[in-house]
Amino acid sequence: MVTAMAAGSILLGGCTAYGGDPLGGLLGGLLGGGGYGNTNTNLSQFEQAAADACGREAQRYGRVQLTNVQQATNDTVRVDGRIETRDTRNDEFTCTFRSDNRIVDFRTG
Repeated sequence: MVTAMAAGSILLGGCTAYGGDPLGGLLGGLLGGGGYGNTNTNLSQFEQAAADACGREAQRYGRVQLTNVQQATNDTVRVDGRIETRDTRNDEFTCTFRSDNRIVDFRTG
């Protein structure tokens, strides 16, 4: 019983990580989408890692929609998107993700 509860909590633990969609985390992972409104399925692993990291960072401010994910150099990927906030305005953001799995620049505005 305890094992089943632990497995269930681990499985559901990521569900809120996708803009408040209770099934976004689970279904996004199963279907290959990041849950951030990015419909580009031709991303490299590096670009997908950047989209995921930058999407999580932007999600701290509201619901996220990625608009562009593009490798800028051999070591960086630039991610652009929009953040829908509670006061019904949309903020744009840019994020630079480095090959050592770190966000090195994140700007809103």
